[in-house]
Amino acid sequence: MSDLVDRAVAELVGYLSDASNAEPSRTFPREPSRAEHPGLYAWWADDEALAMLSMSFGEDLSPLIYAGQTGATSTRSLTRRSTTLGSRIGGSHLNGNVASSTFRETLTAVLLEPMSLRLVEARRLDEASNRAVSTWMRCHLRVAIVPVDDRDRLAAMEQAVLERLDPPLNLMGMTPTTARTMLRQLRAILK
Repeated sequence: MSDLVDRAVAELVGYLSDASNAEPSRTFPREPSRAEHPGLYAWWADDEALAMLSMSFGEDLSPLIYAGQTGATSTRSLTRRSTTLGSRIGGSHLNGNVASSTFRETLTAVLLEPMSLRLVEARRLDEASNRAVSTWMRCHLRVAIVPVDDRDRLAAMEQAVLERLDPPLNLMGMTPTTARTMLRQLRAILK
């Protein structure tokens, strides 16, 4: 990795790993102009959410529970994606369904039993359960966003950031842990 990219990744990690940069998801986006871009984001859990999530794994999770990117050029097809932080977080994550977001699928898998959520078919909650997940996210989670307009490098930057942040609810490309093994088992129940 070049020095310039390494410095950029260090700045991204510094920003996303600072809880004071996270805004309540119930009022997202605090700055709509920043959410109109592709970029990186990190989800933070409050104490109550962290206790509930940690209980499912039998170990304490870090409060920065998940991170990701939106809008990166596809590394397989080289298709330029048009999603933004606003559409991904405000649409897929906060207002979507199990199938619309890996993060939402992960939360649903972990919260299925503690919140008595009801599946109506594979990867689909009943309407009341889906609303309950959205409400829970708005009550207990905060999100930090960083606009990154370089769609062609965004996926590589995300991987470098994830390696340094090591959020416990991220799976793809991450080092196996006991919690991640359990999370894969929980997610398999939704299929």
